[in-house]
Amino acid sequence: MDSITTTLDAVCLASQLILENGGETYRAEETVERMCQGLGIPRVDVLALPTGLMLTLTLEEDNTITRIVRVHSRSIDLNRIDECNGISRKVASGSMTAEEAVKALKEIKRPEKEKRWLLTAASAVTAACFTIMLGGSWTDFGVSFFCGALVQWVLTPLQKMKTPPLISSMIAGALTTLLALLGKALFCQVSIEPVISGAIMPLLPGLATTNAMRDTIRGDLVSGGARLGEAILSVMMLAAGIGLMLSMRGGGLL
Repeated sequence: MDSITTTLDAVCLASQLILENGGETYRAEETVERMCQGLGIPRVDVLALPTGLMLTLTLEEDNTITRIVRVHSRSIDLNRIDECNGISRKVASGSMTAEEAVKALKEIKRPEKEKRWLLTAASAVTAACFTIMLGGSWTDFGVSFFCGALVQWVLTPLQKMKTPPLISSMIAGALTTLLALLGKALFCQVSIEPVISGAIMPLLPGLATTNAMRDTIRGDLVSGGARLGEAILSVMMLAAGIGLMLSMRGGGLL
């Protein structure tokens, strides 16, 4: 059997990656339990929260080891979660050792070269298509496409600088509205409402809200409440940025 330190490193790293990349707390807990079972640990007690993880391994009756892992940043990367799940299944089935799992998980954790242009293009297309769905014209489509692209282009460096997510949401809402008002000034036929509504769609915390509901339904009330509160605050800050720009326009400042 692998050393207990290596086992702890493996299960903590796997669960930390899941929490950091948008996974549910129950998924992180189940990953720890199944990996420990595959590595020959007789008992494990684990509590996962959106901001951290606490686990205790019981080797013998009077021999327990506890570790706490802090989650400082959270984003959405379903590909990393899928890779973590694949590694945890191999460990649970006994086809991968803890040492091998640590090496593989460190490769997943290693920062990838972000395809900024791809994120920008995806955000632009999503915003523009939602604008059409919400009743916008083809002129609105073009303005919303530009809004979605520029907002995502600005958000990427903000995330790298570890700007608080709520501040980023407010900046994104304000910038979206400012660009929509600029489009209205350049093209009189532009309708501001569908442009703003479509452009903010990629910014809404849909996955966070879904995870909050799933955690709550499974009985993880603390995690579910925390995630839901974060999602609501994110939407409120997004709306605050939009409202700020619209009020400045109404007051003749824009």
